[in-house]
Parts: sequence; C-alpha cells; structure tokens
Amino acid sequence: MSIEKLKEVLTHPSDGAVAIVTQGINEPHVVNTWNSYINITNDGKLLIPVGGMNETENNIARNNKVKLTVANREVQGKMYKGTGFLIKGTAGFLKEGSEFELMKTKFPWARAVLEITIESADQTL
Repeated sequence: MSIEKLKEVLTHPSDGAVAIVTQGINEPHVVNTWNSYINITNDGKLLIPVGGMNETENNIARNNKVKLTVANREVQGKMYKGTGFLIKGTAGFLKEGSEFELMKTKFPWARAVLEITIESADQTL
C-alpha cells in the first residue's frame, strides 16, 4: 500500500466520490461520501464525518468489516493519469472523544464519525 498515494487521492483539489460498502442482513449496502471529507490520522485510520448513514451504523454493529473505493482522475496512476484504491478494513462509529471533536469542528453537521482501520489498500489503477 502506498499511503502517500492514497493521501494524494484524498487531498487533491479535484474532489471524487467514495463508496462505502457494509454487509446488510440480506445484501451489501452502499453509501457515498466525498474524498475531501476524509481525514487520515497519524496512525493511518480514516475518519469520515457522518450525517445520516443509519443503515451503515446498524450493519457495522452486526459486522464491522467494510470496503471502500476512492479515486481521483487527476492523480497519476500506475500507468496513466487517474488512480484509485480498494480499501478493506474494520469500522466503528465515534460519538465522543478528540477525533470526534476534531471532525465536528470541520463538519458541524456531523452526528458521528466513521472510523476505519485499514487492513489493506490496493491501488487499482
């Protein structure tokens, strides 16, 4: 995993969509957010502000495994301009503490923070 390339994708001025996949009771569930909303902590966790994501929260309470895709057309990929990542990890919802307060300051509308511990991040393009 290239954490620097992932950071470049997440911080590039040209924003991109992020898909977050959790396992529902009968099928996978997908929600979206924006690259620019995601913060990477010093220890490599992803922090995502949460406005809704009620079904996502319920799914994570039953099974904390998540998958995300993040991409940006403007960041140099393996061979051409444009790159993305498939991220696998575990997740939890923060509703208090320093990381929650940090994100709440940046995103006053956030009711919680989705914290993702990365298990793998494979560059796909």
